[in-house]
Amino acid sequence: MEYHVLENDELTVEILTKGAEINSIRSKKTGTEYIWQADEKYWSRHAPILFPIVGKLKDDQYILDGKTYAMSQHGFARDRDFTVTDHSAESLAITLTEDAKSFKSYPFKFVLTIEYKLLGNCLIVRYFVKNNETEETMYFSIGAHPGFNVPLDQDTDFTDYYLEFSPKQKRTFIPVTKEVLLQTDKASELTENIYPISREMFSEGVLIWETKENTRVELKSDKIKRAIIFDYSEMPYLGIWSPYPQEAPFICIEPWCGVADTFDTNGKYDEKLGINALKPTEQFTSSYQMTFK
Repeated sequence: MEYHVLENDELTVEILTKGAEINSIRSKKTGTEYIWQADEKYWSRHAPILFPIVGKLKDDQYILDGKTYAMSQHGFARDRDFTVTDHSAESLAITLTEDAKSFKSYPFKFVLTIEYKLLGNCLIVRYFVKNNETEETMYFSIGAHPGFNVPLDQDTDFTDYYLEFSPKQKRTFIPVTKEVLLQTDKASELTENIYPISREMFSEGVLIWETKENTRVELKSDKIKRAIIFDYSEMPYLGIWSPYPQEAPFICIEPWCGVADTFDTNGKYDEKLGINALKPTEQFTSSYQMTFK
């Protein structure tokens, strides 16, 4: 597959044209590959962009202006070829726009640009979504789905790692149904900020928290110095996922602007939980930062 390289003294990053997907993040100092390398035995993707929905729609469809549209989980952007609009040694902007195929499932003119920028041992990811309609409000969700190799070296195991959330505070946790819809009626307030990694923690599917304020999520182990740190402030949901019961050697850390349908949804897209609304010609922006130690 075609990919584009970003590079500085700390990291080498590869971004695929297809889906604007991160293909590799490798440390120049240690040789560590942080990104999951898409072994089809477990999961054949690396870090898909989720647009114009995050997660699953009930019955894989939604209703807008009285018309029903079909759309599969996480939307179509991850399977489309993007166009490079700017590229330097340490940054890349890559863009997707509507076409005849997208109109069948998503009836809006849009410009989606993903910007990647290296800064030391950090990769900053910015989302730009523009409504190119002149009269209609556009509705959408967008989110990240990067998978990371766990363990990060040959001397540690999957269960040697844990997730640490900062700041330490209560966060709403929303379980999912077997159909991966939100069980909002069973949401709870969790006070923990440290979650040891285990296979069983994923036995009920993806883990979802509300993260409405500034949030830091660290994936690390006390046995090694290597770690992955997420920082963001404008992504109100977080998903954590690894397939179960397979013993897959990776974990996905997924900040989202949007979320799956609730179990009791009425199916109306403009009333969907977490949906973003853009007035004609307006632009939405959001970002997150990943630090690799």
